[in-house]
Amino acid sequence: MARDLSQGFGREVLLARTNLALTRRAASRRANVSPTTQRRVEDGDPSVEMSTLCRVASAVGLRVWGKAFPAGTPSLRDTGQLRFAEQVRSIAHVAYRIAVEHAMGNGRAIDMALFGPVEIIAMEIERLIADFQAQYRAASAKRDELAVAHQRPVRLVMALEDTRRNRAAMREHEALIRSVLPADSREVLRAIRTGDPLGRDGLLWIRPRAS
Repeated sequence: MARDLSQGFGREVLLARTNLALTRRAASRRANVSPTTQRRVEDGDPSVEMSTLCRVASAVGLRVWGKAFPAGTPSLRDTGQLRFAEQVRSIAHVAYRIAVEHAMGNGRAIDMALFGPVEIIAMEIERLIADFQAQYRAASAKRDELAVAHQRPVRLVMALEDTRRNRAAMREHEALIRSVLPADSREVLRAIRTGDPLGRDGLLWIRPRAS
């Protein structure tokens, strides 16, 4: 992907330079880079630094602009969340069929889905609360997609690593949490352990196990 993007960028720089009737050497002087670096950019070398790309583009009247788009969900193993999923799996009632990193399509996945006889618990595991409202919206979208796919009630549980930092971050959202995630940790754990329906969305604090 990096090479494809670099080659496309290089073609645009070459076209802009040609339209300005600039030699490669003249364009490189404008950009304050060597002619060799100018050639590397136009040839689509993906190892050229971003600051250099910006200078070369500016010299021929172009502006570099980029945006990242969601393309997939990092593996739980990669993000250190797998051990929390295993903690939940170890206490779950046998009535649940458990799927870790349950695929949702479009490269997305629910961190953990517990398929019970009456309802599904869709669990998103967060080790760090960076923007709770954004994290909740993303989790809710996955829950809704799961409900459409299975035509069954789906209860969203946000499982958070129990740290001082996360507790402090969540205190800012107490009113929102009570309205959108009314079930507390005890209620969520009771449903997971017994297999009884949870009946509403909830919040689960997970304490890290000592290594």
